[in-house]
Amino acid sequence: MKLLKTIGLIMLAIALAIQASESVILSSKTGDTLMIHRLNNGELWGSFMITDQVSDSFSGSELIVLQVDQHQPIKLDHQKLCGSPARAEQKVDYTFQAEVATEEWQFSRVATTKPDILKLTGWDKETYQHMKSDRRPEVVDFPIRTPIAIASLGQQVQKGNVIIFRYMTDANEARQAEFKLQADREAINQLFKD
Repeated sequence: MKLLKTIGLIMLAIALAIQASESVILSSKTGDTLMIHRLNNGELWGSFMITDQVSDSFSGSELIVLQVDQHQPIKLDHQKLCGSPARAEQKVDYTFQAEVATEEWQFSRVATTKPDILKLTGWDKETYQHMKSDRRPEVVDFPIRTPIAIASLGQQVQKGNVIIFRYMTDANEARQAEFKLQADREAINQLFKD
């Protein structure tokens, strides 16, 4: 299984290299990988890949949350395909608390909850910013600086210290991957140059 994931990651890197003019690869202590790509058209995209040290995949029904430093968390929403079957109910809820004076968002806890139809349909904008993503079993691609990206995300990545992803695996394990940006600051800033 690990060999299959490794081959898949190599093929993904080759495919992205064809479209990308430059990339920066970051690793977390948990073995997860974050790639930031500058495409030939100038857009910046991120690819978050689950570690090949485990045989799990991203949970198909649970959300993936991205947060740069203490900025408002971003929910990486699934693309909804016309005619596709409904996804299983979301059972995990991430709790964030905002400090109003500083607008800093602190992660508080992960909890199993009853599904809240209002949250599942996007009525949780007071907690999360929402952004479309392309999600496969071990990889999620998301826009950083494109017409469809959240306007502030590019600046957050360019100036931030850490990017954290919180997600559930298909084995119902809550995981967190943390990527430190300081060591690769110069390479990341090169991606943002027009």
